[in-house]
Amino acid sequence: MQQMDVLEALAFCLKRGIAFYAYRLPGGKSFCFGAQLEGEVVCLDSVENLADSDGFVAVPFREDEGAAPLFIRGDVVFEDMTEEQEVLANLQQAERKKGVDVKPKKACSREEYRKQADGMIGALQQKVARKAVLARGIVVESDAYCRAPQWFESLALRYPDAFVFLVSVPGKMTWMGATPEILLKQGEREVVTMSLAGTRKVGSVGEWGGKELEEQRIVTEYIADLLQKVGEWCVEGPFTKQAGGVEHLCTVFKKNGQLSLVDVERLRRILHPTPAVGGFPLREALEIIRREEGIHRRYYAGYVGPWYRSGCFQWYVNLRSMELFPGAVRLYVGGGITALSDAEKEWEETVMKSRTLLDVIGNDL
Repeated sequence: MQQMDVLEALAFCLKRGIAFYAYRLPGGKSFCFGAQLEGEVVCLDSVENLADSDGFVAVPFREDEGAAPLFIRGDVVFEDMTEEQEVLANLQQAERKKGVDVKPKKACSREEYRKQADGMIGALQQKVARKAVLARGIVVESDAYCRAPQWFESLALRYPDAFVFLVSVPGKMTWMGATPEILLKQGEREVVTMSLAGTRKVGSVGEWGGKELEEQRIVTEYIADLLQKVGEWCVEGPFTKQAGGVEHLCTVFKKNGQLSLVDVERLRRILHPTPAVGGFPLREALEIIRREEGIHRRYYAGYVGPWYRSGCFQWYVNLRSMELFPGAVRLYVGGGITALSDAEKEWEETVMKSRTLLDVIGNDL
């Protein structure tokens, strides 16, 4: 083998059982690839332990659902294509890990979802919380591992302004998605986070509705209060942000300079999960989710993204995503529920959101 592009590397690693990650940054043109050649993928305890490493972070929604926060080390990394014989040889000689041949649990039906939504609405009308997020799974039979590189490329073409990723740790998880929402991003001169809440179809006429405005206000106020713990931030928004066939209300927070590793660790733990994926107040909302929601989210509504030894990183909330299995995929979608919600309309919102991924994998459910 004289050369290898990223899509070929994805197929190679999926077939051989090698832990890897690939991504395309929002607005970017290049595919970035990294693979861990030996040793077990470690549990991410603290970013302070990552100071001398390049790699990829994958953190679940909750750590008590059988999914651990992971750091996949980038022992070999390249963009788009490599002709480096050492890289190619290292991939050929990488340790193979045996996967687990499991199947996803059955999908949530319309009736089940509406029952769960009504249960949440009832709790919110009793003022147990102001907002809770309800998610559901959609299962599609497919030769997912063989088609994953094609789907990854298709997602990147369809959603140029999203963070598009594919990450796999044999025996633990294989996950793909396209997400518009920054959890926390640090460059050489600036730190960025955002609140993203409220959803409607692209091209909707008129002002945003009361329910969507309330969702956005709740998330924005919550994040603004947390950020005060690490200095002053500039605020931009809210404004409308498109993500595929839907659009959201978005507010962006920016801070000059770089955060210390101590502050990065502190912020990642207090920002996740945000009310956009959990609810508000968070503790009460998570209890409602635990009681009413019919799935374990695993890495859905967690966060993913690259980490660089320079201290820069780009982490995105894992929305519009799917977990890949040897013979199937499980798509995850969700939406914010308030006391003003209607269960049928919430179901329709998840149908609208699911089109992002269903269109890519070629299914007309």
